[in-house]
Amino acid sequence: MALEHATNVDGMYIDESENGLSFHKHGDLLLVSGGWHVLQDFAAKRYPKATEKYYRATQDCISLDSIPYIGPYSASTSGLYVATGFNKWGMTTVIVSAMILSDLVQCKTNPYADVFSPSRSMLRPQLAVNGWEAIVSLLTPTTRRCPHLGCALKWNPQEHTWDCPCHGSRFAEDGKRIDGPATGDLKL
Repeated sequence: MALEHATNVDGMYIDESENGLSFHKHGDLLLVSGGWHVLQDFAAKRYPKATEKYYRATQDCISLDSIPYIGPYSASTSGLYVATGFNKWGMTTVIVSAMILSDLVQCKTNPYADVFSPSRSMLRPQLAVNGWEAIVSLLTPTTRRCPHLGCALKWNPQEHTWDCPCHGSRFAEDGKRIDGPATGDLKL
């Protein structure tokens, strides 16, 4: 959310709690980010004279082990790189991404590349939890199913979208695809 007429802060700040917000200055705007409903309530209470100039809704990608994927997309796609799964820490993790990807493109060794490698081992308890959630989603009786792999869609009342908990596809209220991996619209 971009606020006009709000007290700006010098620097960039993030609250590290589960539902924390982040703040930074951009020109004459104060950019505040975090959970949408929390964000609006916070802005109304903390900056009552400010006006909302812009807002943008996103979905945070989180890897199985909560460490971002940064590096080669796969062994079979030479020259294709990925940087995702920042889990709300995009403004800081993007710097690490730039360092790692820059070194990889130049065939240099990077001391952090293995930690963030998309091909690192993911055999952790969370894998079983995610697998179980996918099975439950596939077995949930519902009329709304994702065209990607058939998972049950969940209604997101804050953004008025149908969201797929399995792989992150999102659809507008009328079924138009917003985000993939689904490649087509939702059939209503």
